[in-house]
Amino acid sequence: MPKTPVLPMPYSTRGQSLRGVVIGLCLVTTGVAEAQISPGGGMNPGGMGGPAQPAGEEKKEGVAEAAPKTPGLLPTTPALPPPKGRRKRWKLIEIDGYFRLRTDWFKNFHLGFLDRARNGSDLGGAPFPRAMGCYTESADPPCKNLSSANMRLRLEPTINLDEGTSIHIQADVLDNLFLGSTPVNQRFGTYNDINLPPLGAFGNNNQDPPQAGVNSDRDSIVIKRAWAEVAIPLGILKFGRMPNHWGMGIFSNSGGHDPIAGTYDLDADYGDTVDRVSFSALIPGTDLRAMLAADWASTRLVSNQTAAGEGREGHPFDLDDTDDQDGWIGVISKMDSPQEFKDKVDRGDVSFNYGIYFEYKTQSWDNDLTGFSLGQNLNTVERFVPRDLKTYTPDLWAKLGYGRWQFEGEFVAQLGSINKLSDLGRTTGADIRKYGGALRVAWKGLEGKLRLGIEGGGASGDQWDNRPQGNTHISNANLLGTCATGDACPNDNKLSQFMFNREYKIDMILWRHLIGAVTNAGYVKPFLGYELSKSIGLRVANITSFALKPIATPGNSTMYGTEFNADISYSAGGLRIGLAYGVLFPFSAMGHPVDESTTNPVFNYGTDPDTMQSNTGSAGTAHTIQTHLSLTF
Repeated sequence: MPKTPVLPMPYSTRGQSLRGVVIGLCLVTTGVAEAQISPGGGMNPGGMGGPAQPAGEEKKEGVAEAAPKTPGLLPTTPALPPPKGRRKRWKLIEIDGYFRLRTDWFKNFHLGFLDRARNGSDLGGAPFPRAMGCYTESADPPCKNLSSANMRLRLEPTINLDEGTSIHIQADVLDNLFLGSTPVNQRFGTYNDINLPPLGAFGNNNQDPPQAGVNSDRDSIVIKRAWAEVAIPLGILKFGRMPNHWGMGIFSNSGGHDPIAGTYDLDADYGDTVDRVSFSALIPGTDLRAMLAADWASTRLVSNQTAAGEGREGHPFDLDDTDDQDGWIGVISKMDSPQEFKDKVDRGDVSFNYGIYFEYKTQSWDNDLTGFSLGQNLNTVERFVPRDLKTYTPDLWAKLGYGRWQFEGEFVAQLGSINKLSDLGRTTGADIRKYGGALRVAWKGLEGKLRLGIEGGGASGDQWDNRPQGNTHISNANLLGTCATGDACPNDNKLSQFMFNREYKIDMILWRHLIGAVTNAGYVKPFLGYELSKSIGLRVANITSFALKPIATPGNSTMYGTEFNADISYSAGGLRIGLAYGVLFPFSAMGHPVDESTTNPVFNYGTDPDTMQSNTGSAGTAHTIQTHLSLTF
């Protein structure tokens, strides 16, 4: 597991000149003096399917005494270093990470609907693709359920140059490799090009290593993050490509290590990664700390992505500054490390953590990359378009623990405007008004073995259907509100669809797979966890969800459905074995109604012309069984 707390605060950048000034100040401050400060060397609270494990070493029995105040000790943000008695011996190189293998079984995830006709035409869509066998011309097609198995080895080495300076790397080996997906001689292309044997059974039962663009979408080893942390007398300086986390993680979620909760989600698939420079320090005379960060959110096209800079420079260069998306992050927080938070509660004290981060982003111009592919030159006369984007994002978070009770909540607002969207099919600009939040209350009993709680949350939505409307996944979301004509829908120039971070998992089926993230919805989730023994744990939850704007659902109705999840796991040392089951009972919002009339169709859910199978009706029940086998180190 990671030994150094990961900075949980999201980042952004702003103008190039102002960013340069702040970076320069950080570097000047770094040179004032040598580094003298040493940085800190289950079940996912949001969901059922993703196992979360404590990060770091296990705490010894008994309640720790309050740690003495050390004036010179500064946090790495957001978590303070552990008290001296709990720090590990200094090592030059530490390697943390995990190896996992997962299996999934999906039954009726399409809810009984057609994602396309047999001839490939659009029939209004379905929430999940059906098996390929469902589209054969056989009178009895092999339309079965879907199952899969995948693996990942994650390595997170830390190079400690001294007790206050470290370099961190995150690399994935065989990242989410689908087992059996790269047999020898199977390559992308036509049958004649790849010279495959006529029957898969004639293969030699051997697997090729994954090669991006050849037999996989990625290589065998993928370096995802690399950054440096330097402790200086005035604070902590960080720079590079690093994880991004804040609060409960509904907006910014690093995926994997949660430095605020002190857990590690071994079921993570996404996670926010940002390119930034940040400086954080305690505010003198207070328990508060502040952070200022500059983020390269997007530089758009770079010379090595086009033919413009080929052979010109030893390193790539930005083709234009005005199309960059820049931003700034400011954070003020009062935050204990996860262990200190727990120790305070165990001693009977009130532990109250809170904070606010504020993000400001701008983008003046943009590139219209329609039809563009890497290595080409971009026609700047037609493709360089005005954007005029500004967003303001305040994010409030608080966590309170006392006795057997714990309360935690987060609220996010995304505000701003985009004045130019003509290249994206909208003739007018739009105001941005998006809101999301979550609140969780938990109670522990039976000497901490029993955990009862309830969580509720919501995310604002827009009035527009997905394209096609039956495909509920956020990858098909109509984010800009364009109507069938391509113009902005009348009488609404506001973009209000907020999406939870995909790593904030609250269930196993509806929001995780059929929709992708909580959006245009409110939900209520009671949950229960019980430790049957030191190694065996049981968890159950119910998630009932409803739409905030019913007109944007496939069935133009309010209730999405109710889902029941259960998980049992065995953990010993670094080994974890988990088995989870989920069932979704969808309601009218996930159905496909029949058109009201032939002259004024409302839904346009069609019928397969070959099989005459209708794409209308009530949604069917979906099931899933998931297993998890992992080793952490």
